[in-house]
Amino acid sequence: MGFLTAMTSTLKRGILVAVANPEGVAPLMAIAFAASDPGDEPPPRVLALVGQRSAVADIEAHGPQEQSLPPPPALKAAIEYARARGVTIDAQTMRSNAPALDIIATACAAEVAWTLLGYHRAASGGDTLGGVVREVFVKAKRLPISIGAFIQGTDRPFERVFAAIDAGPDGRAALELGARIAHNNRSRLRALLISNDALAISATQPDAALVDMIHDARARMGRLFHTDVLTERSRQQLFRQSPGRLLIVGKRFADEIGLPLDEVPDGDRCVIVVQGANRE
Repeated sequence: MGFLTAMTSTLKRGILVAVANPEGVAPLMAIAFAASDPGDEPPPRVLALVGQRSAVADIEAHGPQEQSLPPPPALKAAIEYARARGVTIDAQTMRSNAPALDIIATACAAEVAWTLLGYHRAASGGDTLGGVVREVFVKAKRLPISIGAFIQGTDRPFERVFAAIDAGPDGRAALELGARIAHNNRSRLRALLISNDALAISATQPDAALVDMIHDARARMGRLFHTDVLTERSRQQLFRQSPGRLLIVGKRFADEIGLPLDEVPDGDRCVIVVQGANRE
């Protein structure tokens, strides 16, 4: 069984999308739809968390008889985006004082394979991923759930998808997500093999596990799939070799090269930082 098909052949299926900022909903939903297989997976589950104080205020405003929470702006935006494109989603609002824990708990209960999160607008007014997303990364590290943190871009179609990959869990997740998006959009996917001098990984001597991953991806995507070797383990070289609009990077490598998780990319470049599921 190839790693690209494993996600839909196990109990872990589907995607949970946690939304917070209505301005960032459209590109996040576009990624979720592109990464979903409507013929083999349940509809994307979209979760919006509301702080307990906000929830109490909403209930008081609507009267004691109405205990259900009205959808917050981000969830409304997600529902409208899906409706306009004829896509079914499972929308949910939850009261929460511990959003990271509740996102993880919801993902585990739904047995999803992926959880996608976007940046949110901090109290200071800046566009950041914030502490919640960082906490989700930490809490999901030992769980069989892959995490994708989406740094803001646009929801225009991606002609090319770039994924920085290695044989570790994060690199596998980057290729898995990139292949799903590219396959469903009929886009080109270029996998950048992260060089490793200690293991003598190069264009002529790739790691054996990487060879298997690449073989699976090429079998699925054919001429739409290409590979290259990232010649230098640096942020500057990564951006230099990924001139397209969508770049997917494993969190471990992102941390190594100092890829900021709190800066919106210039122009319409989109970056997704992924953490692979724990398969043990």
